[in-house]
Amino acid sequence: MAQLADDNDVGLSRRRTHLIFFGMLVSTFLASLDGTAVSTALPTIAGDLGGIDQLPWVLTSFLLGSVAATPLYGKLSDLYGRRALTQAALAIFVVASVLCALSQTMWQLIAARGLQGIGAGGLMAMGFIVIGDIFSPRERGKYMAYYTMNFTFSSIVGPVIGGLFVEAASWRWIFLINVPLGLIAGAIVQRHLTFRLPPRKHDLDLVGAAVLVASVTALILGLALGGETYAWGSWQIIGLLVGAAIGAVAFVQWERQASEPLLPMRLFSNPTFRIMITGNVTFGIAAMGVLAFFPLFFQVSLGESPTRAGLILATMTIAVTGGSYLAGRITTGTGRYRRLVQVTPVLALIAMVAFMTLDRESSAFAAIPWLSVLGFAMGIAFPTMTTATQNSLALPDLGAGTAAINFFRTLGQTLGVGVFGAVLTGRLNSELGALDDDVDTASLLSTPEDIRSLEPSLRTAVEEAVAVAVGSLFWFAIPVLAVFALAVVFLPELELRVTTALAAQQSNGGGDGSSEQVDEA
Repeated sequence: MAQLADDNDVGLSRRRTHLIFFGMLVSTFLASLDGTAVSTALPTIAGDLGGIDQLPWVLTSFLLGSVAATPLYGKLSDLYGRRALTQAALAIFVVASVLCALSQTMWQLIAARGLQGIGAGGLMAMGFIVIGDIFSPRERGKYMAYYTMNFTFSSIVGPVIGGLFVEAASWRWIFLINVPLGLIAGAIVQRHLTFRLPPRKHDLDLVGAAVLVASVTALILGLALGGETYAWGSWQIIGLLVGAAIGAVAFVQWERQASEPLLPMRLFSNPTFRIMITGNVTFGIAAMGVLAFFPLFFQVSLGESPTRAGLILATMTIAVTGGSYLAGRITTGTGRYRRLVQVTPVLALIAMVAFMTLDRESSAFAAIPWLSVLGFAMGIAFPTMTTATQNSLALPDLGAGTAAINFFRTLGQTLGVGVFGAVLTGRLNSELGALDDDVDTASLLSTPEDIRSLEPSLRTAVEEAVAVAVGSLFWFAIPVLAVFALAVVFLPELELRVTTALAAQQSNGGGDGSSEQVDEA
């Protein structure tokens, strides 16, 4: 192993830092592009393989896989290196993408999407962990803005690509395109993500990971199946929810006595960490729970094509870019973040109230201004909350704390899709079930193209039912965002550090040359 020629004695050179940053941008772009491309095509995919009533499961399985895997990546990357874990996540993501493309049934697709979520969750987690390594909290805001712009660009092109594939070829190409993109990302990571942290002895908390995954899985399944597949009072749902609660208690108890816990309980004594966990969960629930089902509303109730629906949703990403750029400039220039975080739930609440005015008679373009408001809030919130959290953590807790933030953010998004999906499906069944006892409601929830070919009065009823069902989601988002708004009132303002975690760990690593940067084997 040879020392990199352009590294200095306490950290990476600016050139090497930017190359590493570029590699992580490409990797996370891949995962983000897939998510936004699939969202536009979901109504067609669900109709082709099994019906729109199963649409929430395609989203839920992906997010559940991501939730299950995210907490492990921080510890595993400490053991085996940042590059090794990033490459592993890429490999899982690409293989799962091929399986998604080959799926012949909805349950095959759901299983493949769960595996794909494990890879995507790793790519996202490793991106934030590496950024925490190589940039100081004071300058991290600027690079987090670039990172958010990367998501924004994928959000712009993703829905368009998804719509074009659906209309011109097949939705299966949305997944197959990940193969060449994944190979390109892997080559960049192999070449540039070469730094090594000072060696530390680690114990992998496999028991804690297993208990956490089991608890979260039971919770998501209980919320997703309740009121639809099984009644809320059924033994199946009660058993799942009770099991989730028992698992959560068992996880906390185990983490308190584990030699090296997956999620150190001491982190929750940090007020910034507690508040930012609350913010990530609640904003994730509200934002993802609403946005995941806008394509259904646009394509079914408003009659938009997949491409047009994707373009309309893509307009909000311009606002995401603006919000992240502004947040990055302010945090880097002033070292302050508290007011930025506090304004985001207010903006999101305004958007949710405005969304309530949308119905089947609305123009899809009427949603654009309020999608922009929500996008601006998202652009400010997520990168700023990550910066504030990382700045508040002691250096030994940076990896675990960053992984925890990503875990709770993804958990919130998963809960949003699961809970809001159950609300949506229940309301749809209620609306359509009132039409006629002889009407098969499942057959009505086919592809948007088939819905448009229904007899006019029945088509109108289905379009109205979807509009009412999606509209009900905004009512559920408002109290969730109110919790976010209340929590961030108490957010402390800490001075942003100007030393990178990598340089600090190297200077404390001790040993002959243990702080030097070396190529990973």
